[in-house]
Amino acid sequence: MPNAHFSTGKKIAFTAVMFLYINLVLTIFWILKPLKKSLFIGQYDGESTFKLPELLLNFLDLLLGKVAPGFILQLSSIEMLGSSAELLAKGMNLIIAFLIVLFLTLVTRLAKRQVLTYTCMGLVIAMTVYFAVQINNPSELTVWLFYWFGDLYISLMLAAFFSFLHDTVDLKNAKRLYGFIVLGAVSGGAIGSTYFRGWIKEMTNQQWLHLIIGIGIVICILAALAGWMAKTIPHNEPDPAPDEVPKKKFSAAIEGLSLVFKSRYLIAIAGIVGFYEITSEVLDFQFTAMTERFVDKGNLGSHFGTVYAIGNIAALVIQLGFSIFAAKFPNYRIHWLLLILPLSIALSSLFFIIAPILIAGSLLKIADSTFAYSVNQTGRETLYNPLSRQEKYVARAFVEVFVQRAGKVAALLIAFLVPMFLNKENEAGHLETSLLSLQLLGGFTCIIVALWFYCVKIVARKFEALEKEQNPTENQALGQAQSTSSSA
Repeated sequence: MPNAHFSTGKKIAFTAVMFLYINLVLTIFWILKPLKKSLFIGQYDGESTFKLPELLLNFLDLLLGKVAPGFILQLSSIEMLGSSAELLAKGMNLIIAFLIVLFLTLVTRLAKRQVLTYTCMGLVIAMTVYFAVQINNPSELTVWLFYWFGDLYISLMLAAFFSFLHDTVDLKNAKRLYGFIVLGAVSGGAIGSTYFRGWIKEMTNQQWLHLIIGIGIVICILAALAGWMAKTIPHNEPDPAPDEVPKKKFSAAIEGLSLVFKSRYLIAIAGIVGFYEITSEVLDFQFTAMTERFVDKGNLGSHFGTVYAIGNIAALVIQLGFSIFAAKFPNYRIHWLLLILPLSIALSSLFFIIAPILIAGSLLKIADSTFAYSVNQTGRETLYNPLSRQEKYVARAFVEVFVQRAGKVAALLIAFLVPMFLNKENEAGHLETSLLSLQLLGGFTCIIVALWFYCVKIVARKFEALEKEQNPTENQALGQAQSTSSSA
């Protein structure tokens, strides 16, 4: 951002607008998250369990009935608690993720920056209006659709926001400004979760959705303002790599995949995203199962809201401190920033293995949200900045949507199967989750964290090399200036 085109005053104004933009995006998300989770878990308590739909069983019987009749019979007898059924819902998100990647790849060919925000938010508002009509007395199908809607919302809006941001800010300013901008996301999480916790008993589900529609309209206004400011910012896109995939040679469905697998750097970023999602989903399952086991049904929403609020407020404090540090010392090594989250996850998992109690289960979620939505998000998004425009839009969408959902499915296979064989009925005859199975999942998390560390090592080396290429040192710049003067 040369000063001739983008003064310090405009830079501050742009940062403030983007701060408010992502703040409101995350405010909506942290209203939706405990709302959809409490509805879903409350649907399947110990007395009422989830069973596979009759239509699905009939379809499987048609395909496999003659080959494995006993298997179909076993499936029909499976009963799931809300925590296990939630994993099934997350696994089915992979189909939604594929559709989101396809949608974003096609739309971003025509819509960039604020126009992409209008498109995504318009779709979100239309779906919110639909759910607002039914949410006060939802059917089982509505509960499932609303759960998927929450994931669809955050995938679309984060893709729209960060694509806009990466397309506008250069690498030199990214390390200074991203900390403050992501602080908006963290503060939005703190505001949304705290507000929900305080007003959960005062507002109906329908009123919450009306509030979300109003906030969505404000987000579109902020995007328009940011787009107007961005016109004064010169776009200095890195030259495309010689082997970068031209848009017209591949379909939208595989364009992002091709870009990622042609770059070791992007593969390592995909590894970080995938391994984080695996560990995060396992932690979330452990937290949900412990809450389901030890918290009364009437207090589920309050407990979820309290834990989310603690994590988000802690993240706000961490991100504020980091933002001040990054503004004064922008030459920090991104390697250390990306290691904080996996280290905190490993330590909290070890504590849970030793002491599987409600506090330890809640600490798993707090450790995740404290660093995942603050310094880790800042570091991870900074990794995309030195890439070409096509990689920022298409490759990032593939990694942050499809790879993210694939990680959720991998976690599903582990977190779903292990408890299924170890769950048992309590004295009242209600199904409950085995503590041993949750402890075994803690050991699995520690193994995944080790692989995560390796990906961070690869990414850090490549990022530092790209940073040196795009940001020549002051001595080099001075030498070039002296050479130009001598020639003159």
